Amino acid sequence: MGPHRVNIINLLNLIASRGEQLEYQESAPVNVANELVNQWFDDFYHPADEQFASQFSADELVLLRRFDAYYNERLALLPDSLDGLLGNRAWYEVMAYAGGVLDACRWRGIEARYESPEG
Repeated sequence: MGPHRVNIINLLNLIASRGEQLEYQESAPVNVANELVNQWFDDFYHPADEQFASQFSADELVLLRRFDAYYNERLALLPDSLDGLLGNRAWYEVMAYAGGVLDACRWRGIEARYESPEG
């Protein structure tokens, strides 16, 4: 599985899961609320990049574009802490939308992995 696909699938699963978000906060010395935003908007979602786009079907790209727009519309409403996020209606809407994308693409619960150099 290509790196862009791995990153998007794993991040959507993280966004959709309260439990995974809490585990991430416990295990990483970072602000998870910021990471969830930065990973999507800065690090992983690059639809104009040809290599990125080549790792998804046309239907998947449409779903990702719609999720991106939905998430972006709610950014200003999101607190800057995981505790704040988990008490925020807009965040639960983003989480639910991410879950819908996961279900539509049959990615929910998948732990995507990078291809090994051996094949």
